[in-house]
Amino acid sequence: MTIIATPGAPADVSLSVDGEAAGHGVVGGTVPAAFSATETFDVGIDLGSPVSLEYFERSGFAFEGTIVSMLVELL
Repeated sequence: MTIIATPGAPADVSLSVDGEAAGHGVVGGTVPAAFSATETFDVGIDLGSPVSLEYFERSGFAFEGTIVSMLVELL
């Protein structure tokens, strides 16, 4: 995943899977500063705060496949 952004500004996001382009888009705004103590950067499961309280009770959403490696570039 490559994210090109200034903190708090919109971001150009690209996602590649096994070296092949899998998606691209623009996020309207990024996090303006550091994450809170209740938020995390997780891979394979989301252990932090849910995006919506509508599914808070079902949070976790563990990925059941295999993640061999991951690279996140912030440019």
